[in-house]
Amino acid sequence: MTTPADPPRVLRSAVALAFLAVLIDGFDTAALAFSVPSLASDWGVSKASFTVPLVLTNLGVVVGYLYSGPLSARLGRRRTLIGGVVFFAGGTLATALLLPTESITVLSVTRVLTGLGLGAVLPAAVALATDHSPARRRERVSVTVTLGLASGATLGGVFGGRMLDAIGPAGVFWVAGIAPLVLAAVMLWRLPADRVPAGAGARASERVGLLFQPGMRGDTLLIWTFSFMAFLSAYTLQSWVPTLMTDFGFAESEAPMGLAFFSFGGIIGGILLIWLASRIGIAPSLCATTILGAACAFAVARVELPDALLFLVLGGTGAGLIGSQIGQLTMAVSVYPAATRTTGVGWAAALGRAGSIVGPAVGGVLLGLSLPGRDIVLLTTVPVLAALLCAVVLWRRRAGAPAAARA
Repeated sequence: MTTPADPPRVLRSAVALAFLAVLIDGFDTAALAFSVPSLASDWGVSKASFTVPLVLTNLGVVVGYLYSGPLSARLGRRRTLIGGVVFFAGGTLATALLLPTESITVLSVTRVLTGLGLGAVLPAAVALATDHSPARRRERVSVTVTLGLASGATLGGVFGGRMLDAIGPAGVFWVAGIAPLVLAAVMLWRLPADRVPAGAGARASERVGLLFQPGMRGDTLLIWTFSFMAFLSAYTLQSWVPTLMTDFGFAESEAPMGLAFFSFGGIIGGILLIWLASRIGIAPSLCATTILGAACAFAVARVELPDALLFLVLGGTGAGLIGSQIGQLTMAVSVYPAATRTTGVGWAAALGRAGSIVGPAVGGVLLGLSLPGRDIVLLTTVPVLAALLCAVVLWRRRAGAPAAARA
């Protein structure tokens, strides 16, 4: 029996609230990145000292991604999404409260707790929104919701410098902690109920082993590898771009603009991805975005550019790399059936965030070794090329799959 379609207002509510949850998630992730130069100056420590809290934030997110599927199966996607928002709000408020201790250890603890909540949000948000969308619009809904990450990071980049000047790093975290609590209250009121019921049957469908069934095993491994490589490069830059901008000669108050252009480029990349995917399919679109990201990163690293043009090319880098991140989650949505979608998206995102742990950690080590910022940017092109190879193989596999399987 066919499940009746949701009224348009229900779909709009699901997509809008899921997007806002992911947007605040993206802003929270960026908050520490653009606060690092200011915190390092205030605390009298090196910028590389913040590698541990940056990495532990992403480690918490990975764990959250992995548990999002089981939690959704047990509690339902709606409860998991709202609970994740409340949890990361609590971690961010704890960061704001304890920031005056000027302790890297305390900051690391509060950020890893924040990451657990952040990780629960994205898979549940994408799965819930796509559950309420018709099949023909599912990929566009997935891209729209996932664009919240880049949108939140863009807001952080645009307003981060002004916020630091006006309210300081602690004030930034107070804002980032209060906003999700307000959103959670609205979600309790307006977020639609689950279409995929929780319970024993749902828990069986969300087992990770189902992602390796015949016909899905190769796609799963390729999506995971692509995700790891794309996130490794993107999060190395997203975590360290404000710091690298100071190495390029920009003032601390100007440095967040590098993150703004990189993240805004990601929004443009997501919009471009929607247009490309509707015409040539998601797999070849991934090839296009990875090529764009690698080419622009190489230009940032090796071409002497005026400041304005440097920011624009950095935006092109974000368009390619963040567009690739969004694309691999959209690929997961298209590959996995509804019953396993939260786990499929969650594990794809988790493998990506594993790359986001490795990338910023390596970037911090390279900064500690005083490697020039341009060389660090150049090194980010290597995993992008590996991701491109995975995208090409995915393209060929999907093109060769039977039409019924693709449907």
